[in-house]
Amino acid sequence: MTSSQPFQRADVVKHPAPFKNPPNYRYFVILSDDSHPFHGEEYAVVALTSKQRPEAIAIEAEDWRFGGPPGDSYASPWYVFTIKHADITNAQGSVTDAMADTIAEETASFLGV
Repeated sequence: MTSSQPFQRADVVKHPAPFKNPPNYRYFVILSDDSHPFHGEEYAVVALTSKQRPEAIAIEAEDWRFGGPPGDSYASPWYVFTIKHADITNAQGSVTDAMADTIAEETASFLGV
């Protein structure tokens, strides 16, 4: 079940992982905002994982505005993807603006910015 309202930057949503058959769902943090050309229809995101990796960004309890997946969460700034609003199964929470900015800055560094 998806929301009829657009999701916003810093929201964390559950969406099918790409290239998995049958669908395997994972959490993504939305990094795009309403300046995205298809805001409300699709979003630029970074995947979250429960696995700690050297380049991953730990999301601590104070980094959550509300909600959050159960257990530890790490943003994978190298795992950039675009997801469709219609395929989001539910919202899971929202990270703080500061955490969204940290994730976006690290993602940009992986893209050569």
